[in-house]
Amino acid sequence: MTRVILIYKFFLFTHILCFSQEFEKNVESSFDQKIDSIINDGIRKMAFPGAQLLIYKRDSILIRKSYGHHTYDSLIPVKSNDLFDLASVTKILASTLALMKLYELYNIDLEAPFSNLFPFLKRSNKKNHSLKQILSHSAGWIPYISHQNLVFNKKGKFRHNTLSFNKSVRFPGLVSDSIFVHRGYQKKIFKRIKKTELLEGNKMVYSGLFYFFIPELVEQLSGKSLIEFLNYYFYKPMNLERICFLPLKKFPKKELVPTEMDSLFRKQLVHGWVHDEAASLMGGISGNAGLFANAESISPLLQMLLQNGRYNGKQYLKPKTINRFVQRTFPESSNPRGLGFDKPSLEKEQNRYPSNLVSDEAFGHTGFTGTMIWVDPTNNFFVILLTNRVYPNRNQKGLYNLNIRPQLLDYVYKY
Repeated sequence: MTRVILIYKFFLFTHILCFSQEFEKNVESSFDQKIDSIINDGIRKMAFPGAQLLIYKRDSILIRKSYGHHTYDSLIPVKSNDLFDLASVTKILASTLALMKLYELYNIDLEAPFSNLFPFLKRSNKKNHSLKQILSHSAGWIPYISHQNLVFNKKGKFRHNTLSFNKSVRFPGLVSDSIFVHRGYQKKIFKRIKKTELLEGNKMVYSGLFYFFIPELVEQLSGKSLIEFLNYYFYKPMNLERICFLPLKKFPKKELVPTEMDSLFRKQLVHGWVHDEAASLMGGISGNAGLFANAESISPLLQMLLQNGRYNGKQYLKPKTINRFVQRTFPESSNPRGLGFDKPSLEKEQNRYPSNLVSDEAFGHTGFTGTMIWVDPTNNFFVILLTNRVYPNRNQKGLYNLNIRPQLLDYVYKY
């Protein structure tokens, strides 16, 4: 009798185990299908021709997929190795990471005037602004300068000492396949930023101007270029093989996803060159844009941030540094921003940015080309979405109109 009971219990346990495993498979399959439908619906409705998606939750990667094609002619499918132009996601995966490490290395006072570190701004209306104000976008700096509109004369030709169709000692910087920027043009960009008027009031106004100074700041403090600094402290020790500036120096064009057919400035398809015009005039290496990557090379950086600065047994940043930068800078104000990092909007109702369901502790950034990274420490997940929504032109609004990014984040939260 005892033996019969034991056999019965064994078969009952086996049945329950099989049922549980089958149930988990069905849940996973349902999750994959829902995620696929969100992305494929975007492609079908021409929000973007192709995408990469990586979803990490509960200490494992749930989804790592490529969708669609480089362009709408469906000739080149998006592969996992392909690199996308990250646009403003550069601000956190390059600039803010560099600043966090500089903060640790040189004991930077975030509340002191930034001009103490960067004397170029000493004699300007920005001399008293702290990194705390600037990185939280509460210093009153204007959003952007369209430098590309200032390189042409009345005849539509390039102005003197701006751009050239011929590479030379005077024009060494790469803007595109056939356009080169003057070696002194970066100084013009700096001077224009220095002279800009300030916005009135203390409201949060997103500005990318400060990030143009990041490469110069990194070099002044560390003696390394921005690329060398990032490679030394983060990218190389993490074995991130497919994240870089100026990707055409390392990868064939067929592995780079094109962005916009530029009919106004470069007058050609922007393919392998940074989409952001101002960053292109910096020679493609800027703190506001210029970084290219695939989802797989971004994932370890976000995992490191999620794990209090630790990845694969090595400590890259101190937990208190990460906490200082990703928390709301002014929690008593209406400004939701962290230091360099974007944060959820303060509304608790529908249409909350970036999602109705992510926690208040979440942080991330989006990019003009259609990129997004969001990390939610409370719910132990992050999402990387890379698209080229600006192809064939920036008037493509489907990514926003279809609420693709909020849908993804909401669904990952529920899973």
